Amino acid sequence: MVDVGAGTGNVALLAADRGARVTAVEPAARLREVIAETALDRDLTVVDGTAASIPLPDSSADVILSNFAVIFAPDPGAAFTELARVAKPSSRILLTTWHPGVLSQLVGVILGALREITGQEVGTQFNWHDPNAIAGLLSPHGFDVSGSTLELDIVAPSAEDYWQTRIATHPLGVGTLPVLERAGRLDEVRDQVLRTINDNWLTPTGEVRLKAQYLLATATR
Repeated sequence: MVDVGAGTGNVALLAADRGARVTAVEPAARLREVIAETALDRDLTVVDGTAASIPLPDSSADVILSNFAVIFAPDPGAAFTELARVAKPSSRILLTTWHPGVLSQLVGVILGALREITGQEVGTQFNWHDPNAIAGLLSPHGFDVSGSTLELDIVAPSAEDYWQTRIATHPLGVGTLPVLERAGRLDEVRDQVLRTINDNWLTPTGEVRLKAQYLLATATR
């Protein structure tokens, strides 16, 4: 099994615990270190790579997973071509991707500031939440794609905790917040995100609770 954009390894470690031989592909050195420190004696290999550049041979993976990770690929077509290259002729690719909604509000604050700083469009206009859009890129490689919309309850003790655990240490935050800091915009963006959270999802007990929809896409060939 190959976990693309493994992050801190939550999916890769779970798969290894269930007996899979896992390769965790992660571009961030800090996150690769976290996985390696946690892997211990599991059958888990950590490698440097991205969705569009996976350091594995052709037709080498029985299953490829990407848990809210391939959605950050700047070129979806290149990413899906690479996933298809690594996948065996009889294989599965499983992806989780966020639906537009509450999380888009928070990410939009960060990406909007980045656009102002760089003068460039940030992110991709690809409809990651649409299984038909995914099928459009995977079908040429022989995959049939199906999708299910699911819902996830996200809970944090406070808005500040949400920022620290789900944004600042998230791969997106690791890659973008230093840019905001160098431009002198980090405090402003952080305050705006915290206000958005507190105005919309703060409960009477002071905790943050929101519901986010996501797509589970399964591609088989």
